[in-house]
Amino acid sequence: MVTLNNSNTMSSKRLKNSVDQTNVEIETDASLDRKILASDINDMIQVNSRPTTNTYHDSVSGSILYSIPTNSPDEIFSYIRHNDFQAFRRSLDVYHQDIIALRNERQQTVLHMLVILAHPYLWVRLLIMRGCDPCAQDIDGFTAAHYAAERDDVEMLKAVTVRFQSQAKPISDEQVTEIHQKCLKALTLKDKRGLTAFMIACQRESIKSLNYLIELNLNDGNVQDNYGDTCLHYAVARRNLSLVEILIEKCHVDVNGGATSRPSVLDILQFNRQNAKPNEQKLDDKIELILLKNRARHRCSIRRIASKRKSAEENEEKVTSNLSTLTLITTSNINNETAKSHARLASLLENQGDLIGAKENYQNAMKFTMIESIEWTDYAYHLARLHQTSGERDIALELLEKALEIRIKQENHGETIDRFKQEIENLRQQIS
Repeated sequence: MVTLNNSNTMSSKRLKNSVDQTNVEIETDASLDRKILASDINDMIQVNSRPTTNTYHDSVSGSILYSIPTNSPDEIFSYIRHNDFQAFRRSLDVYHQDIIALRNERQQTVLHMLVILAHPYLWVRLLIMRGCDPCAQDIDGFTAAHYAAERDDVEMLKAVTVRFQSQAKPISDEQVTEIHQKCLKALTLKDKRGLTAFMIACQRESIKSLNYLIELNLNDGNVQDNYGDTCLHYAVARRNLSLVEILIEKCHVDVNGGATSRPSVLDILQFNRQNAKPNEQKLDDKIELILLKNRARHRCSIRRIASKRKSAEENEEKVTSNLSTLTLITTSNINNETAKSHARLASLLENQGDLIGAKENYQNAMKFTMIESIEWTDYAYHLARLHQTSGERDIALELLEKALEIRIKQENHGETIDRFKQEIENLRQQIS
């Protein structure tokens, strides 16, 4: 305690030395772990327990000079919220076993709060070294690592995962290994939605954190959340081309992953395209090309449904846009939807002059379509034209003859049949 008397000369000197030491630690260029070692973590501050009737430290000015060590949750979390690390450190040195076990109303530890409030990494490392559990989960299932990944604070993510240096002698090598394994285990834990730190990095588009986790050989790309979706679903929903490329090329995710009863990534892209702006449509096209190259398929359709409610003033039903919800509609022919996506992309590539890409997608459209259907003949016709343009007349003629044969079975006459016959006659003349 601090009392109003003149017998505090030695205490004042000790306080001054402590403040000077703190300033030296902030300014030094030594490594993070060396800063921790330089802070004398085992030097306990003894509390003056002499009785007094005038507790000056309770005042604002007195608390600046000296705050009595405490293990009160309210005071400890208050110190962290208000950056009062001098008071926090003094309490930590005396009550560290109590403090590392504290939880606030959201079941967050002091380590959670240090990360959430983006406090200096030194304190994060110190708390972990002192035994604060990096695997502790709050009411949302978040560990400290989840919060770092969510904010894409890769340096903070490193602070809660990087192994302590071997020079950290206040704790044994065995303890260093045990702590490090706990830190890595925290990265595998899921929040209440079923998301790991890797998955949160994808959901929040935290690319720097994601790349760091990949460097740690973590790959939760195919892990399903509680709803049955994967990281690629988040990336496509965000229209994040770079993230899609990372997940497919680096993490080798399954483009048709996730629960089969849920929309596929191609279904999500199709929903996005319905209300896309011109610049977003171009982005959707690029993402769709990657997905289709990796054999993505449709599973069901996503629809926005406007709910109705009665007006509070009028006894009538009104459609209220903010009551819109999403629902799933099972597609009667999933393969047909996938074929349409390939055909649409083929037409786009053809207009861009990419005949090879256009051919490939028309071929895929035909694969996903019943061979006896009208749609198959349409795709075959467009593919035949591309072969003809490329000088492959024999292939074009074979396709058109087969398409005409199927078309005649579906309809006896019509403009399409006449067009097919005319194209076949022109090709025969060119070949002969």
